[in-house]
Amino acid sequence: MSLASALTVDGQSQRVGKQTRFAPTGVFVDLPGSGSCFFRQHLNPGKPTLLLLHGMIASSGLNWFRLFPALSAHFNIIAPDLRGHGRSLRGKRRFTINRAVHDMAKLLDELDCGPVIAVGYSMGGTVAQKLWRKYPEKVAGLVLTATAYKARMARHEQLLALHVFAAIVGMVRLSELFNHLPRGVIKRFLPALADQLHEDERRWALDELRRTSLRVVLETAREMAFHDSSAWIEEIDVPTAVLVTRQDKVIVPEHQEEIAARISAAKLFHYDGGHAACTDPLYGEALKRASLDVADLL
Repeated sequence: MSLASALTVDGQSQRVGKQTRFAPTGVFVDLPGSGSCFFRQHLNPGKPTLLLLHGMIASSGLNWFRLFPALSAHFNIIAPDLRGHGRSLRGKRRFTINRAVHDMAKLLDELDCGPVIAVGYSMGGTVAQKLWRKYPEKVAGLVLTATAYKARMARHEQLLALHVFAAIVGMVRLSELFNHLPRGVIKRFLPALADQLHEDERRWALDELRRTSLRVVLETAREMAFHDSSAWIEEIDVPTAVLVTRQDKVIVPEHQEEIAARISAAKLFHYDGGHAACTDPLYGEALKRASLDVADLL
């Protein structure tokens, strides 16, 4: 099944999702042995393909909706909801990075569109690294942004607090939780929802958040707490761009820059924003430059 046919096939294995004015149309694809994977796409024949991998709690829409305009003129775009996030792959099996990686490999096989430039934001950077590690034939290049190659003690402490917090609030939906949090708390953890979004965008963003349960958040947090690619990160031999978010307090710039120091093929880029930089349209220009730099080397 080709990427182009995903727009036109409508049947048991393909279901076209609802169009929003914030993000491209979404498509459901059944992945053999895994379940139904939702992804957004922009077709640009003859251009390199970006596989956009979102961060923890987010979705293909929430992470990338402000960035599609900057990228769409230059690339084919595949932006999936990772397992348990957004609209994708529900089930009793817990979230693991390895399962997310296998899902992405199956998706690329179904769409017959590899090798791709894997663009990983925050947790998505972890998925992108491991996608190259396990399926190097599917990854032509990497763009790693707002991410690191291993967890740090400060993040372990944050994740422990998240576990305690979740035990208190129980298995509620994220949006229900945010509806009862003070604006200052939301601003601290998700400034995009507090300041940078218009009211209609905020409602849409909360609807996106509603799709991810705290169970999945905890499972993802546990995976991220023990992520460590230091044993093999230096083996990455494809063109790589590392886009550092300079004001990031979740994954500090020094930890992001260490990726570029460990990968001989990496080039370093910077953007003056925090961990929610993806909600800033200007960040889209920085991501475009980094992605084009990788594409030019292919």
